[in-house]
Amino acid sequence: MNREKTVSPGQLMLVFLLARIMHTMIFKTHGFSGAVPMMLGQLASTAAEAVLAIPAVIYFSRGGSDPAADIGGKHAVWIKLLYSLYFSVIAGATVALFTEFLTSEFSDTVTPYLAIFLIILAAGYCARGGIEGFGRSATVVFWLFVLLFAVMAAVNEGGFEWLNVTPMTSSDMPLFKSYFLESLSAGWWLPMLCALGGHLKKGAAKAAYGYLGIKLVIIEALLLMMSLVLWKYVDVLGYPLFALGAYAKSDFIQRFDAINMFVWAINCALVAGIYIFICAKPSGKNTNGAVALSSAATALAAAVAYKSGLRFDGSGFVIFKAAGIALLGVAAPAAALIKKNFGRRKA
Repeated sequence: MNREKTVSPGQLMLVFLLARIMHTMIFKTHGFSGAVPMMLGQLASTAAEAVLAIPAVIYFSRGGSDPAADIGGKHAVWIKLLYSLYFSVIAGATVALFTEFLTSEFSDTVTPYLAIFLIILAAGYCARGGIEGFGRSATVVFWLFVLLFAVMAAVNEGGFEWLNVTPMTSSDMPLFKSYFLESLSAGWWLPMLCALGGHLKKGAAKAAYGYLGIKLVIIEALLLMMSLVLWKYVDVLGYPLFALGAYAKSDFIQRFDAINMFVWAINCALVAGIYIFICAKPSGKNTNGAVALSSAATALAAAVAYKSGLRFDGSGFVIFKAAGIALLGVAAPAAALIKKNFGRRKA
């Protein structure tokens, strides 16, 4: 199977969106006091991401295909290994936090390390399908999520309390700052763009800024729903999307827990598979052996992350995520762009 085919800007945009939705799914709130500071934090972080994306967008728009190769030449493999290491950790943390959710909500039926193994097994199978498979699957899973969210909003019995939406005050600044930093550090779609942008024939700007626009609308809508329907009750379950499902009922479906879990599990396997696909790229081609090795590294990272109780919003992990974004998602394409331009002038 040819694993080096291309995807459209729309398909790559949906891949980014599913990765961000996965992060939102396993995001756990503590001391929720209203959505307005978080909504403003999301707006500010999205604006910052739009600026940070400029080097990568220009690089791919001018015909670039591999920032690591343009920077490192014969030694590019070492830069690619940094991408592999970074996404091994991101994938491991994602699977570990999803497993933590499973064990917290379904402790009687889920064995943590078996869940990690099964998710990684499914993700590795997805990674073997290549980028075209991800592009097609992302379209289906994204609209499945949109449909699920629309149905839950339509049949939600929690009621909409507009008095929960209060203006931001000075006391909300700590929440604004923390959510801004957490949201900004979740922007590893930039390193993803650098790793996967070579599969785009054109349209990097459409993929990047289309993602940012749709991501902003979706997350702002979710935050608003949290405030209108749940407010203080968000902290009871901790997971906002799961909590929304608990308030959604219809004549045919009394609880959306099972449907939520079905969509979440599919998305987790798909997103982890995308990360494994990126991890396997330093080998030159995503051979079955490279995918298997990357899957094993991800499983190990997931087990360690689960055992250590890693949190996405922990200060150490926020720094790790932000450093990877700055180095691999911003500095790398900027350096590659400068080197390409310098080479042209010299010639």
